[in-house]
Amino acid sequence: MNVSLKCHFRQSDFGGNILANFFKFAKEDIVNQSSQPRFSYSSFIIICLFLCLFYQPVKASNLPEKLLTLPITLLSGEVITLKALQGKKSLYLKFWATWCVPCQEQMPHFEQIHQRYQDDLMVIAINLGLNDDLAEVLKSKAKFGLSMPLAIDKSGDLAQAFRLKGTPYHLLFDQQMNLVHIGHKANSVLDNKIALISQQGRVDLMDSLAQPQVFSEPVIKVNDDKLHALYFSATWCDWYLKDARSATAKQCVAGQNMVNDFSQTFNNMQWQGVISRLWTGEPELAQYVKKYKIMHSISIDTSNQLFHHYGIKNLPRLVIVKNGTILFETANFSDQEKLKAQLSLL
Repeated sequence: MNVSLKCHFRQSDFGGNILANFFKFAKEDIVNQSSQPRFSYSSFIIICLFLCLFYQPVKASNLPEKLLTLPITLLSGEVITLKALQGKKSLYLKFWATWCVPCQEQMPHFEQIHQRYQDDLMVIAINLGLNDDLAEVLKSKAKFGLSMPLAIDKSGDLAQAFRLKGTPYHLLFDQQMNLVHIGHKANSVLDNKIALISQQGRVDLMDSLAQPQVFSEPVIKVNDDKLHALYFSATWCDWYLKDARSATAKQCVAGQNMVNDFSQTFNNMQWQGVISRLWTGEPELAQYVKKYKIMHSISIDTSNQLFHHYGIKNLPRLVIVKNGTILFETANFSDQEKLKAQLSLL
């Protein structure tokens, strides 16, 4: 009787080598019809059936191909993709900012993780690139003695693709580039998962609702032959950055006050406040509106599409658009009369 059973195992699978050798020896015994077989024919059949029914092979990544091939350009000039690491190393991405207090507090832990697991785990620190620059990043690198690869998300593509909503932002992937962790805290939950995936242990995968997605279309349509004044800011820009970026904090206060006035003066423009989704929900927006007595339209860019579409990497910023074309933009709110004169020409 001819029996054909197909079960495939990877070398990296649990017990892969043992199982492969078992099938090899059992097959030899059956073919050679040895008088003293190492495994009985019936045992071979039973074990084969059992393994084929209950064995679950390593799955492919639970991420879309577009995300796997998204380039991460390191400060060294090297370009990394999740696809290139697949099957070789697990991956730990951390988004951060130099002015983010929790980010700074977590840096010693971050460096310790890199030092301990670097042989089995690729660790990359991705600076958000929002109100940050290379000089500030290098200062933090020196301050905390960071030795892992560094990147700056200059285009905002990485933050957009991974649906970043606040820093610090931890993303953990197993060796097959399955997303296994998303979080903001450097705690025992993160540490335990890092230890497991570094040893190729089993970790529950994130469900589809938690998988990063890529957005492509802006939420607000501006192709209506009208002038649209888009004021980009954040509810925390004026107070959270007061110490780390005092000049920026002052610009945020001045900018919102000017936009309040201009929205009443320039009726030929459709004024829209676009608020960053970072650390912001409707309660924070309501407090912000009340604080500045805002009368113009304002909303949170919950998908980050507008921030990404217009390449906003510094707050605050005013962008004047007509039919999708940028006619004017500025991040300087130090002279209200000068800005008013510039807007009058549009």
